[in-house]
Order: sequence, then structure tokens, then C-alpha cells
Amino acid sequence: MDIDFESKISHSHNSSITVLLNDNHSTAWMDALVAVKNDIIGSNKEKMLILQSGLVTRLLNWIEDDSISYDLKTEAIIVLGSLGKGNSEMIRILIQEKTVPILLKSLTNFNLRYTEAILRCLRSIFLVNTESLLYIYEENQFGRTYIPHLLGLLKYSVTCQECIAIIFEKCCKTTQHQLELLDSHTVDLFAPLLLSDFYKVQMPTLRCFASMCFKNPTVCSAVVSVPNLVQVFVELMGRNKPSEMQLAAAKILTYLHRGGALEASDPVISRKTLGTLVRMCKKDRPLEENVKGAETLAYLIEVDPDLQMIASITDHLISTLSNYLHYKDVKKVSTDKKEVDWGSEMRRAAFLAFAALSANDEEIRDKVIQREGLVDQIMTCMLSPNQAEVAASLRCLQSLTRSVHQIRTVLHDNAVWKPLLGMLQSTNHEIMVLAMTCLCNLVLEFSPSKESLLQGAAVDLLAEYCQNSDNTVRLNAIWAIMSLTYCSSESLRMRIIETMRTDCLIQRIEDPVMIIRQKALAVVRNLLTSANEGDERDISPLSRIRSERRNGDKTIIDRMVKALGSEVIDAVFRIVRDQNSPVYVLEQALCALSNMADGPSCKAHIIGKTEDIQCIIKYLDTENYSELSLQLPVIQFITNLIESSEDESACFPNAGAYQRMLVLKTIGVQRILEDLRDKPDASLLYQNITNALKHFH
Repeated sequence: MDIDFESKISHSHNSSITVLLNDNHSTAWMDALVAVKNDIIGSNKEKMLILQSGLVTRLLNWIEDDSISYDLKTEAIIVLGSLGKGNSEMIRILIQEKTVPILLKSLTNFNLRYTEAILRCLRSIFLVNTESLLYIYEENQFGRTYIPHLLGLLKYSVTCQECIAIIFEKCCKTTQHQLELLDSHTVDLFAPLLLSDFYKVQMPTLRCFASMCFKNPTVCSAVVSVPNLVQVFVELMGRNKPSEMQLAAAKILTYLHRGGALEASDPVISRKTLGTLVRMCKKDRPLEENVKGAETLAYLIEVDPDLQMIASITDHLISTLSNYLHYKDVKKVSTDKKEVDWGSEMRRAAFLAFAALSANDEEIRDKVIQREGLVDQIMTCMLSPNQAEVAASLRCLQSLTRSVHQIRTVLHDNAVWKPLLGMLQSTNHEIMVLAMTCLCNLVLEFSPSKESLLQGAAVDLLAEYCQNSDNTVRLNAIWAIMSLTYCSSESLRMRIIETMRTDCLIQRIEDPVMIIRQKALAVVRNLLTSANEGDERDISPLSRIRSERRNGDKTIIDRMVKALGSEVIDAVFRIVRDQNSPVYVLEQALCALSNMADGPSCKAHIIGKTEDIQCIIKYLDTENYSELSLQLPVIQFITNLIESSEDESACFPNAGAYQRMLVLKTIGVQRILEDLRDKPDASLLYQNITNALKHFH
């Protein structure tokens, strides 16, 4: 005879639920609860029946009821903990029932089995869903947060240590969370756990340290101040440790470096941490370790050229990473029980590492881009449905577009600009911004892709994004327009002014974000130069200030000023009058006015505004303004203003220049220049001052 075991279990299950929901059967509650506990082990179907029956509410009420015995409460919590090991939908239901705050408030009894049951249940919930993490940080009967109370439970058992470390790791999501944990002495109390004999305690403790240190210099400083703690991390990174542990320790040391607590030159970073992460990228490691190793390495070396150089010559790293790109779609379950496309993840990690390696050094960029099929892989991944993979490929492209040689050759040959134009309209903020940063480099005057971009919709899109509410978007858009205007033709300048509109340009000149102001003023500076496409340019500040006026038809400056309108020029003057503006903003404003003073009609207009002139020449007062970057454009402004222009009378070619010299002399410019020339610290300005003074004799 066949026996339907499933029907038998369900019948028993329903009977137990009926008993538990009936107030008149209290003597049978314990047996029924144990029966339910046994029935739901390993069965998501049975767990869902429990959740749909309303029993969770009953169990939570018992946990809050002082008249219920702790033995029964403990069994109830164990059942909830078993439900917490179900799927994400089950955990969502537990969260909706306020399971987390009720369990936290119930941590009042030091019965070990009861306490461990609560911590296990919280651990199971937070491992899958951290929606309720704020309850950890709320004010309660124990004090300001639950953190000190939870830390006080560490001493009771290994289970307490393991669960609390996992809970803290999962609930440490923001800077404020990190500081709350720090203020509660988590660093000091967790440090001994790293020396535990139990791997299941060490690993979550390492991960918690990583969560606390990530992008938080205050926590990083506190961690390195604990005696011997850094050395403990180094020991846990040793080859004799499990690779998972090595990687976790290397991640902490990486965060300590990026948090400013450990120097790049420290052998702990430059040799041990970097070497460990490179080793994690090798083919003999699991794919998950390959991915985590490469992305952590990318973060370690991202901003330090020396570390980038060391990494590039360590254990054939570039060759190893290039092999990542050839993995096909390999779908496997990760350690956190999620199905992952490891082919996509490997490519993403490789591009992040290549982006970091190529960030600064031209020789490294050459080595990277010479890997067979790299640019083709970038182009392919830019069209991937996986947004993280697209973003990583753009980061890699961003680093490669910093190379003049690569922009002119490989990147132009592959027309990388084409997909970038489409990405400017992406709804994914990160991808749109990254595409724009790549375009900032591709529209520079030496880029052969510039013309193709201009024929597309680049100017219109960039002008539109200049008015975006997002600071990063506005910055990148105005930066790209600045690059477009550099050494540009008159027709392109007019197109940019018409497309961008002067009201938008004024808004960016007065933008609350100072670096956006700087770039907007640089746009005006570029528009008001007589230098044209094809002119040889020196990028040093001094040479650029000189070269912006030495070539070309200077009447273009007058036409640009007319196109911009008086409101834009007034906005530039307002910046110059604002003595609270940062030096880098003032410098661009002064350079723009210096260029303007080289326009034939502009000279006559400016010389009649002595108040405006005085607000400019005040920056030659070295007692109040010692910055060379401010003095240079002011001296050039004086020189440009005095010098003869093309429209001077043929009969009296220097009459206008002479009249302008007299005006400047009257307001004391000659004396100011002579005093400046005689100062002992004016050697770098001597030639410029001498050239300006020649016009006064």
C-alpha cells in the first residue's frame, strides 16, 4: 500500500498550527511548537504555510509577553530563525511583521540558549535583507543604540561572536553607521576576535572591519592606532591561510591605505597587500576570487602612480587580466548563494583593473591597449545588457583616452566615439557621466574624433547637460565644452555660443560649485583668444598666456565679445570683484579679461572703465595676493591693453596706445609694476613686467 507522506506531514502540521493558535491549548503549545520546528526544517513549502497561517504574529506576541516561559519563547524564536533561512519572500514577510525590532527589544535575558536563538534569527534575516538595519541604531531601553548591548554579549559564546560580527557587517552601510560602531568601541572589542580559534568567527570579523574602514579616514586612523592590529591583518593574509581569509585581510589593508592610514610606500601595501591581490588574480584561483582580487587591486592602485607601476610589472598581471576577457558566459552560484554570470563578472573586473593600471602612465597604457582584441572587447562590452560591465568598460576607455597617441591611432581607428554619443542619453546616471568624461578627452583639439563628434549631436547634448541639476553632469558637460572651444575655429565658437545660450553660460559662471565656475570661465577664456585651429600651443600656464595673443586675427575677439553680450562680461567682472573666490576661479576670470583686452575695439571700451581696471590690477598687490597665477594674467592684461591694434589710425598708428598708456599711468599702473619688479621674490615675473613697462617710456 502506498503512503502519501506529504499529506501525512501536512495534516500533522495543520494540527500543530491549530493548537498554537488556540489559547485553550496552552499545555500542548510546547509539543506543537517542537513539531512545527521539525516539520519545516529544509522545506520552503512548509515554511510558507506557516507564514500564511498567521502563526508568526502569534509567536512574536509570545516573545513580547512576560507571562510566557523562556523555554517556550526560545522554541518560538528557533522557529522564526528557521523561517529566516527560507527564501527572500519569506524574509520579507518576517520583516513586515516587525520581527527585527521585537527580537532586539527582547534581548533582556542572559539565558544563553535564548540569547543565541535571537542572534541566530537576526543573523539569518540580515544575511538576506537589511531593510530593518536602522533598528540596530535606534534609541532603546539599553541606551542610545543596540550596539553597546550587543557588544556586551560577545563574551558569552562563540555563537554570539559569530552572529554579532555578521549582524554588524551587514548593518554597516553609511558613514554614520561606521562612526556609531567606532564610538561604541567596536574596533577594540572586535580586535581579539581576529585571533579566535574559530574560522567562523574570524571571517565575519574581517568583513566587519572592511565595512567599517571603507572610505572612512576616521575609522582607518583608529584601526591602525590599535597596537599590532595591522600586523594581525598581515598574518591573516599569509599564504598559509585560506584564500578567502587572505582576500578579506587584503581588502582591509587596501581600505586602510585609501583611507590615508597607511602610505603607498609602506611595504605592507606595496609588497604584501599588492602581491596578495595579484596572486588572487591567477588562473589557479576560483573565478569568484579572481573577480574580487582584481576589483580590490583596482581600488588599491587607483590613485597612486607608483602602485600602478609596481602592479604592472608584478607577476605578468597585464597578461593575466587579459585572459579574463576570454571567459564565455559561465553561470555558477556564488558563495552568497546567488547565480552569477562569471564571464561577465570577469570582464567587468578586468576592465576595472585595466582602468586603474592605465590611469597615469603612458607606457602602461601602451602595454594594456596592445593586448590582442582589447579595444574590440571594450566596444562589445559597451553594448552589454549588464550595466556594471558597461560602466567598467567605460572606465577602462576613460583611462585610455588620456593618451594623445591612443586617441590619434587605435581609438580613432575603432571609432569609439560612436557608441559614446548614444550613451550620453542613457538613463543610467553612472554610464551617462562616464560616457561624457570619455568625450571630454575625445573632443580635445588634437583628437581626430573631434570632427566626427561635431557632426553628430555632441554640442547640443552637452549644452543641454550644462543645465542638469546634477553637479557631476554639469561639470563634465562644461568641461567637454571647454575642450571643444580650445583652439577652435570661429564658426565652431559661434555655434557653441548659439547652442549653449548666454543665459546658461552666465548660470555656470555663477554656479555654486566652484570647479564648474572655473570651467565656465575657461570656456569664455577660450572663446576670447585669437589663437585658431592649427596654431602650435604650449600647455604651460606662462606660455599659454603669451600664445593666446600672439597669432591670428584679433578682431575675432571683438566679434566673440559681441556674440557673448555684455551680461557675460559683467558676470566675469563680478567674479574678479569677489575677493572670496578661490584662486583657481579668479585665475580663469583674469585670463578671460586679459584675452578680451587684446581685441581692437575692446581696448577702447575697457580703457574708459577705470573702476574695472582697478579691480583687476589690485591683484598685483603681493601683500594681499601672492599667487603667481593671478599676477601673470594681470600683467598680460596691461600689456594687451596698451599695445597698438590693427585698427589704429594709419596717420597716427600709436595714438590710441599712447592715450591708453596715459590713462594707466594716471591710475598708478606704472608705479605698481616698478614696485613689483623691484621685489626680491618677483624673479619669475621679471620678463613679463619688463615687457609691460616698455610701453610706459
